[in-house]
Amino acid sequence: MPSLKVLIVGGGIAGPALAYWLSRIGAEITLIERSPQVRASGQQLDLRGQGVPMMKKMGIEAAVRAAVVREPGMQLIDTSGRTKAFFPAAETGSGKQSITSEFEIMRGDLVRILYGLTEGHPNVKHVFGTTVRSFTQDEENNPDGKVHVTFQDDREEDFDIVVAADGTGSKTRKIMLGPDAPDPRHRLGGYIGYFSIPSAPGDSDRATFCLLPGPRVSRIVGTRKDCPDLTRIYMIIRGAVPALDGAYRSGNLAELKKAWADLYQDGGWECNRFFEALRTVPEADDLYCTPFEEVRLPKGSWSKGRVILIGDAAHSATANGYGTTWGLIGAYILAGEIASSYERDRPLPTADIVQAAKKYEEKFRPIATAGHGGSQLFESLSAPRSRFGIWILHMFARIASHFQLDQMGGLDGKTAKWQLPDYPKLGGEQV
Repeated sequence: MPSLKVLIVGGGIAGPALAYWLSRIGAEITLIERSPQVRASGQQLDLRGQGVPMMKKMGIEAAVRAAVVREPGMQLIDTSGRTKAFFPAAETGSGKQSITSEFEIMRGDLVRILYGLTEGHPNVKHVFGTTVRSFTQDEENNPDGKVHVTFQDDREEDFDIVVAADGTGSKTRKIMLGPDAPDPRHRLGGYIGYFSIPSAPGDSDRATFCLLPGPRVSRIVGTRKDCPDLTRIYMIIRGAVPALDGAYRSGNLAELKKAWADLYQDGGWECNRFFEALRTVPEADDLYCTPFEEVRLPKGSWSKGRVILIGDAAHSATANGYGTTWGLIGAYILAGEIASSYERDRPLPTADIVQAAKKYEEKFRPIATAGHGGSQLFESLSAPRSRFGIWILHMFARIASHFQLDQMGGLDGKTAKWQLPDYPKLGGEQV
């Protein structure tokens, strides 16, 4: 019997990736997801920077390439539909990417690829339709301590390690931190959302974004196409919108649709078509939105004893372009640190688990949180409200497109030069 028993809570990106790496060292893994099946919904994700060699190391490059969205690039247009700047996708085969990555993929396709890595593995159980209700854990000075988990259905089970991979609003993180801990989610102002509508002739296969002038808040509307029949509508709001705040808190789909449609109706370009469809067509029932926010945890609090946070539960930053990349890399680093202390058929003492979790945070936190607390001035310049401000942004975008500056941005110099650590015990493909 494997001597390391691990519970992973959350079947998005980081959770299945961690299950794959830990399966390679013989751990016994239970991967749970609260949805009744693989949660394959969601819009386009991308891999960039160090996420590209990470994908290759996992041996999934061929599967990802077979499923990528063939998006030729991203264009900015004005409210009359005229292209003001175009940034083609950079097909380099490396981590250097444009605004449109070479590795654009629908979230559901990537999740299925990651689940497929451990499907049928004798040491990995995929369990759907459940989550953790509560847990306690033995004191850290107990070398043989366990985490005592109670599931939603009242079933109880003990684990050597519990990993929270259940997203920005992680309930597992809340239990770990305790009832009196402050919520680590920090609102940045505004929302991002998307929905689907039937395609119309002339809908571009480019990612297309239009900045809309207005007196109160910054509004951006965009389209992307991953299939012939549907056009995905993207919405970005920067600023305070009380009506949208209330609709978001209610969770009521009809209220959310009305709040978004009221913000964009008569906004220019094809807003009337898009938001009339939001109100009326069934395809738009996939509406999803979330506030711009970051998870900011104090140093040393990505873990507590035998409970560890990964992915958005540890370091979320809404729509920063690196969530998928960091989810895959964080899973690899945590698994690598655990593997460094683990020997088959030998229990892993609590002290070793605690040390592995601390090393994982020490190595990865500076990278995963490098973009946190971004400049408010930059946000204002990149999402102007006035016609003059939009004209200035279009001018700079044309210059950036001409000199291919889009392929030079994204990560700061130190983070861009950071290399994946190597963990020989995990193996993986050579890159």
